[in-house]
Amino acid sequence: MNHEGYWFCWIMTAMADVIAVGVYVQYWFDIPQWVPAIVCLIILLGLNLLTVKNFGELEFWFALIKVITILALIGIGVILLVMGFKTDAGSVKILNLWEHGGVFPNGISGFLFSFQMVVFAYVGVELVGVSAAETANPEKNIPSAINKIPLRILFFYVGALFVL
Repeated sequence: MNHEGYWFCWIMTAMADVIAVGVYVQYWFDIPQWVPAIVCLIILLGLNLLTVKNFGELEFWFALIKVITILALIGIGVILLVMGFKTDAGSVKILNLWEHGGVFPNGISGFLFSFQMVVFAYVGVELVGVSAAETANPEKNIPSAINKIPLRILFFYVGALFVL
């Protein structure tokens, strides 16, 4: 991919996230979608104007919040499954994976359309290789990081989807 294509991919990913922020905040607080989107862009600009050290520190904490949130989602989902939690639509149970029409109750088109969103989830995986220039021992650390990617995908993505 050329530099322009790579840049465009990241810009599109960022704008999709900013739009999502606007949609969610508009839903919760009934304000125009552009207001939280502009606030989000200003915050992102401010974070990117910080020193590299401060930006790296903030990125670490934001990533930690994301990981803790996903772990909480999976943990609460497992608890609800074990308890057989009751909802208006019925009980929370593993059988819900294949009852009510199975995994594709409305056909396979929804699954196929989801691939456009899946691409956004994996944009950036190449940064594992890019970081080789910034690590103290790339011969050891990069293969270790690459080998852990499939396990993390299974746990965080498949695990979260399973409990959902």
